[in-house]
Amino acid sequence: MLSGDGHNVKYKSDVLKISFSAFFADLGYQAAVALFPLVVVVVLHAPISLYGLIEGINYGGGILMGLMGGVLADKYGAKRVAVIGNAIIVVIGFTGMAKNLVQAVVAFMTGWFARNFRSPPRRVMMLDVTYPEERKEAFGVLHALDILGASLALVYVTLGLYMKVSIALLTVPAFVTLIISTLLLVSVKGRGLMGKKTNVEAGRKGRRLFAAVIASTALFAFSQYSFGFPIITTYEVSKELYLATATYLVFLLTSSAFGYVFGKVKVNETKGLALFGYFLAGLGSLGFAFLSGYGVSAIWLSSVVMGIAVAATEVYEPTIISGIAQKEGLGMGLLSMGRSIGIFLGNAIMGLLYQFGYAYSYTFAALMSFVASLMVYLVSRK
Repeated sequence: MLSGDGHNVKYKSDVLKISFSAFFADLGYQAAVALFPLVVVVVLHAPISLYGLIEGINYGGGILMGLMGGVLADKYGAKRVAVIGNAIIVVIGFTGMAKNLVQAVVAFMTGWFARNFRSPPRRVMMLDVTYPEERKEAFGVLHALDILGASLALVYVTLGLYMKVSIALLTVPAFVTLIISTLLLVSVKGRGLMGKKTNVEAGRKGRRLFAAVIASTALFAFSQYSFGFPIITTYEVSKELYLATATYLVFLLTSSAFGYVFGKVKVNETKGLALFGYFLAGLGSLGFAFLSGYGVSAIWLSSVVMGIAVAATEVYEPTIISGIAQKEGLGMGLLSMGRSIGIFLGNAIMGLLYQFGYAYSYTFAALMSFVASLMVYLVSRK
């Protein structure tokens, strides 16, 4: 990827534009993502069950928005759809300025729905600028810079909370960084490589793998709960807002580093998804369930495990789909839809179970992860 010939220089330029667009987007909106559970539960005093329902609706709306973004990418062009969605995310910056629950929810949902709408066409843009053999590494770079931006957002949020800076001020940078992010997407020229595949699975085998990945993604998404829950758990254990957001930072830094690693190492994508992605996520959830009572350091250990797991899913899921989907936009849209269906129901269930104790919530999530891991592993053996 980093060699000096013209082919790779062009590849590097386009991949980095898309990846740095993700970096600046997350640098902006992830501050709101980290602060939203604190705004709802701590500042506005809403019950955790209501927070779980709100997050369920957020991700439920993402079902339609993600699928719509993928379908429209096939019809009108991935770049046009991605740019529009990315530009609307900026509304999420008003979350910290909300005076009541309705304002906070409307601002956050608008930005979050736009983010879901943008994600499938942005993945398709990556397919359009890479050859099949380059895509796993490209998605690794995308995830690494994406999460690095989110990590830096959490650094300034955590420091800001430690220094008692107003939550409203902490979401202001989103307005600047998301404009930069959108301009970077506009600058991508494209190479017309979207339809090229080297490992398209034929006939029944390809359809079985495609269906298994989408179904397992939905199951895993039951466990891919909003990280607001570990943030709230950390606050309950420590009673410090800055330690709560630091938990999210630990998760993001780990995910960023391992996203790049998984993009570089040669591992069978399907088995890697089953073992490094879904199975490890189950272990991370069990850690949240049974180790959180030992203090913040134990919660952070579980966050590291979960960060590794999410990095694997973000690299391997789109790589697998890009090799077997006949329509890339629809394939990425179905991938987002599968996630959103599971996350929609999972967050609602997590919120209800949390009322009886956080261990019940995280144990439920762990079981869903293990089932998803087994499903993908069995398909990979066939």
